[in-house]
Amino acid sequence: MNRLIAVMGLGLILAGAAVADEAWDTEIGEVIYDHDTDEGHAVLTYPIEGSDVRGIGYIEGLAGQTTGRQAYAGLWVEPDGTGSERCPYAIADPETGEPRWTWGQIEMVFVQPDFPASWVIQRGYCFEDPSEFLVGQPVTTDSE
Repeated sequence: MNRLIAVMGLGLILAGAAVADEAWDTEIGEVIYDHDTDEGHAVLTYPIEGSDVRGIGYIEGLAGQTTGRQAYAGLWVEPDGTGSERCPYAIADPETGEPRWTWGQIEMVFVQPDFPASWVIQRGYCFEDPSEFLVGQPVTTDSE
């Protein structure tokens, strides 16, 4: 019985490690699954062209999910002045509560339900419907 518990515990640790180390190749660079919030959002970071800082995507309901992935919604935020349009209204950053003027909506659909999986993201600016597409292919030891 103790052996079964140890094996199950190891499985949970490895599943958590897979999420923390998950990354995808995209046309804009590497998107990284950075961490989970207490509210259940997966936090993805992505490169911003011409900037040393990274944009942040908050995906609702994805936190800790390594199997059975489907479609998710969320939002993205970027520091003001990094290239994307400034919205007429600020939103509160989901983690810091600070006002963010450069933001929009995200729709994320996984192509395969289990880790590692590719996805398609649609992104929109401010209150606009998502219109930009980004495809992510998982970075694995096989693809390196």
